[in-house]
Amino acid sequence: MKKLMIAAIAASVISTPAFAESSDTATINLTGNVEDVCTVVPNAGYAGSSGMTNQTYVRTDDAVAAGWRFVIANTNDPTQASIGDTSQAFFSIAFDTFCNDNFTWTTTYTNGALKNAGTAPAGFTNSLAYGVDIKQIGTGAGNVNGETAPTAGGSFVYNSHAFDGTSQIDINVSPSGALSPISGDYRETITMTFVADA
Repeated sequence: MKKLMIAAIAASVISTPAFAESSDTATINLTGNVEDVCTVVPNAGYAGSSGMTNQTYVRTDDAVAAGWRFVIANTNDPTQASIGDTSQAFFSIAFDTFCNDNFTWTTTYTNGALKNAGTAPAGFTNSLAYGVDIKQIGTGAGNVNGETAPTAGGSFVYNSHAFDGTSQIDINVSPSGALSPISGDYRETITMTFVADA
């Protein structure tokens, strides 16, 4: 016991004193920013029923002019298709879409129906009602939303997550009640606006 104590004391006497190591810390903060990008471009294709005739599809920058010929029921020729058949009154237009932020897709209707500038006599109509379905097919979303009764000057608003793919609008035209439409051109303007969240 005594020897061990002495040895320990002796060892402590001859040991080299220890000094604390110096240290320092440097911090690097990395920051960056990705701007909002939201682009919508009408693509080259369109879809519609093979039963439709005289279809047209014209692109001018972001504008699309789409037209088709309707065939109304003819009591003297029952083989004629009715304008109410979706096989005769359906049109679909697709848009290449890329938005890297949540965004709002607003569809606005000018007339809320396809309108003929002529005056319809009793028993006829100069207005063709339509419904709208909007779809997203791609990465980040895959939703279908619709509105069956657009109104003049009205809007349908859809809030989307960031999305890369195809935005599609389907337009289904149907007669207004039991009235037959007068002949001539029918027109409607639908505006789609895509705005990334601020």
